[in-house]
Amino acid sequence: MKSLVLFNNKGGVGQTTLTFNIAHMVSRLGLRTVVLDYDPQCNISDIFLSEQALFDLWESPAGEGLTVARSIDPVRRGKGDVLSPKLVGVGDNLWLLPGDLALSRFEQTLAEEWPKTRSVDNERALDVTTALDHLSNLAADAVQADLLLLDVGPSLGALNRAALLACDAAVLPLAPDLFSLQGLKNVGPTLLEWRRDWTVVRNAHLHGREQEGLPPHDFTPLGYIVQQHLSRADRPVAGYERWFSQIPFVFHQHVLGEQGASPSLRVEQDEACIATLKHFASLVPLAQLARKPMFDLKRADGIGGGQIQAVAKCRTEFEGLAATLSQLLELPASLGSSAAR
Repeated sequence: MKSLVLFNNKGGVGQTTLTFNIAHMVSRLGLRTVVLDYDPQCNISDIFLSEQALFDLWESPAGEGLTVARSIDPVRRGKGDVLSPKLVGVGDNLWLLPGDLALSRFEQTLAEEWPKTRSVDNERALDVTTALDHLSNLAADAVQADLLLLDVGPSLGALNRAALLACDAAVLPLAPDLFSLQGLKNVGPTLLEWRRDWTVVRNAHLHGREQEGLPPHDFTPLGYIVQQHLSRADRPVAGYERWFSQIPFVFHQHVLGEQGASPSLRVEQDEACIATLKHFASLVPLAQLARKPMFDLKRADGIGGGQIQAVAKCRTEFEGLAATLSQLLELPASLGSSAAR
């Protein structure tokens, strides 16, 4: 089993939309896939489930394990362990553990306990810090998952740090603009710092019994995905090209920590570029309204004219992206239909 997060502290780069569509596509490869909503804003849960379904989950009196927040609440309050999650089937080979706005209450607890994790006799700090990893493992075990996809918010806070401790790899979604470029310069050093700090914590517990239960994940940056620009009258294409051309150098220097990175490296030549995707802006709102991936949209969902070709293009691009990610993560080859399992 492998775990992956699409992560950037710059919002609006499509990480939730990408996660939703990737989840559907990889599940169609026959890979048993679980989506975990670790974003207190619950954006991906809102795409998967109707408002009524979310209301019923959040208001259920017997709600233990129904959401991320309810699963880890005993740990947050210091009164128990992570509860077994009750996953919601949202497709063939595809499950969701919905989010909950109450998850934001866990942020302060995580921030307070993180500095204490280096103490070899503070089990409370380790229990809190690794709660999301523990929950991820329980979710994977519940359905014998091949892949976990985590959706997180655009921040560099304690909650996202704990979420990334549950991840084998991270992919950075980008747009060819100044803000994404600056986002790389912020998120890159932070990822390096988090990975370095967690190595220190693991080494501090090297000879203790806690070592066996510590997350082995390094949330290794696999690369980046660039969505093409949206044309705007006040922003010529040449402006996008300026930022687009700088992405490889900034990624290698600030995210991978390669001080000898070449400023002349182009996106087309960069092995860290996992994909460049068309920006399917006209399909996104229709897909969210229909609660289905963009490549499944039909005329009944409101598409027409040139959008039919856009849907076909979208399907091709996400098929290629799912195959590439499966290869990079060394996941099993296509397993065919759900009946194959």
